[in-house]
Amino acid sequence: MTEEHAIPGPEDFTDVMRRTIQLVGTNVPRSSLQKVAELLHTLSWEFKDYGVKIYFLVDDLGGVDCATEWSGNVDSSITMNASTFHNAAYGKANFGAAMVMGKLHVKGISPLKLGKFNTLLKPFLSSYRQACGELYEPAV
Repeated sequence: MTEEHAIPGPEDFTDVMRRTIQLVGTNVPRSSLQKVAELLHTLSWEFKDYGVKIYFLVDDLGGVDCATEWSGNVDSSITMNASTFHNAAYGKANFGAAMVMGKLHVKGISPLKLGKFNTLLKPFLSSYRQACGELYEPAV
């Protein structure tokens, strides 16, 4: 079991999400990211309680980037509170239950195509845990 860290505050959350996306680009095989690119190129993650919006960008070759400002097309959006995301990353919440309870909203991904997106979800949560760990580790 991964050591749980406290949820980053609003002032650190954007940096943690940036690092999470960078780690996804490093840790997830290009072939998996190319499958995600068949589904979407731009995914907006919005955390209403923190006022944070960050864009996960993936190109056809499986390259990953992120942005906090985006004027282009957004293929899909996921909206939830930062605490819901954090709790899911540490196994204290479940995205399916969060959707049923209205705590998680997904737009732009049809239920039939969620399988391709799900290949990204576990590595995304794992990368978030790693980014949280880095935030709380003292600089050497």
